[in-house]
Amino acid sequence: MSEIVVGLDLSPSSEVALKWAADYARMSGQPVRAVHAMPVPSALASVGVLGMPSPEPLDDIDEVYRRDVEEMFASVSPEPGWRLDFFVDDAGPALVAAGAEAAVIVVGTREHTGIGRLIYGSVSRYCLSHARCPIVAVPPPQGQRGAARPADPEPHPAS
Repeated sequence: MSEIVVGLDLSPSSEVALKWAADYARMSGQPVRAVHAMPVPSALASVGVLGMPSPEPLDDIDEVYRRDVEEMFASVSPEPGWRLDFFVDDAGPALVAAGAEAAVIVVGTREHTGIGRLIYGSVSRYCLSHARCPIVAVPPPQGQRGAARPADPEPHPAS
């Protein structure tokens, strides 16, 4: 049975996407695989790790940061067989790789404008351009559409 892959970070748009994926999973009977992508450390990028996502051992992630991501995943009361994976890669490539055999990839959307779009790009646009399965782009929470949102907290990959 295929799975539902959902991008998960600590943003409100990601939380809405996770809730959508959980509801859809319960309706369809498919498991959820939440993917949290962490940036490639600059020391590893120089040796060609970029673009080759691999699950990151949970022991190598800052305990408080890991707990925050795990708590967000737990907020949807995961069913048996649902899982949360950590990847070292940019979010778009990690989601496309994780979703290679998925029924659907679910992403939250944000409205980057100006320099933010140039620097951060768009994970949903990347997935739409590269994935081989359907993509569901869930809009941000009602009160945050078109409004300026604070930047995501910086990940803390190593303790």
